Amino acid sequence: MRNPYTAVAYGELAERSINPPAAIASALNRLSWLPKFGPPHAVVSSDFAVEKVEVEKPWLLMTAWRLDIDGVVTSVEGAKSVLEHRLYMRNPLARVSVVVPKPQRTYTVFATAKAGEGVAKEVLKHLGLLYAKITLGEYGREVYVLDVDPIPPLDKGEAALVAELV
Repeated sequence: MRNPYTAVAYGELAERSINPPAAIASALNRLSWLPKFGPPHAVVSSDFAVEKVEVEKPWLLMTAWRLDIDGVVTSVEGAKSVLEHRLYMRNPLARVSVVVPKPQRTYTVFATAKAGEGVAKEVLKHLGLLYAKITLGEYGREVYVLDVDPIPPLDKGEAALVAELV
């Protein structure tokens, strides 16, 4: 299933699912894990609030709920434009944004409750997920979680890890 919100709905209908619906919903709500595992951030819900953000530019402007419409902005004017667009979208989940510093490098790891390591394993445990793809961002020597995909497409190796877990 490609849409994580559909996965939550169908998961509620199933007697058991690999990743429980409540855990998927927690992963989709970035504010449930960002304070513990994410970089310094600010939460804004209007285009004028971005001027008061004390996070150094350039910014990665994410939605508070995972919607795959994140992007980098380099100025307050650019951030205002993105936020104004999100305010007018028909999706109410797009109205709250999270501003974080743009990382120097990002990379994605696949983790399971059995085969996860470090912060990836901690995130899975914190959210109650059994597997996920986790995007990490490097900020100098620090590594922070930027995204958690609770229902990622799997390659053969990842599918084997999930099968072993089940």
